[in-house]
Amino acid sequence: MIFGSPSLDLKLTIFLIVVVFIISLVVLIFARRKIFSLLLFSILANTVFLLGVLTKSDMFDFYNIVWLLYFSFFIWPIINILFLVYYAKTKPKK
Repeated sequence: MIFGSPSLDLKLTIFLIVVVFIISLVVLIFARRKIFSLLLFSILANTVFLLGVLTKSDMFDFYNIVWLLYFSFFIWPIINILFLVYYAKTKPKK
């Protein structure tokens, strides 16, 4: 646990997801790259959840969202890798 409380861990996770969303919106507005901003959001959001997994946060057990723990640890990184490969193959315009 980061703060020793599942509710504080959840609040921190939600706050970080909002920050990640704002960052991806800024990239979308200024860079005008929809796919890149979506990829950025996906990777950063996965990093936020992996931070909770790696710190052994009890928020997943306390709020009964253990499926999100497994999804963010096993499946989401594979989706991000496939998304990166797709983005690299499309050769985005600069």
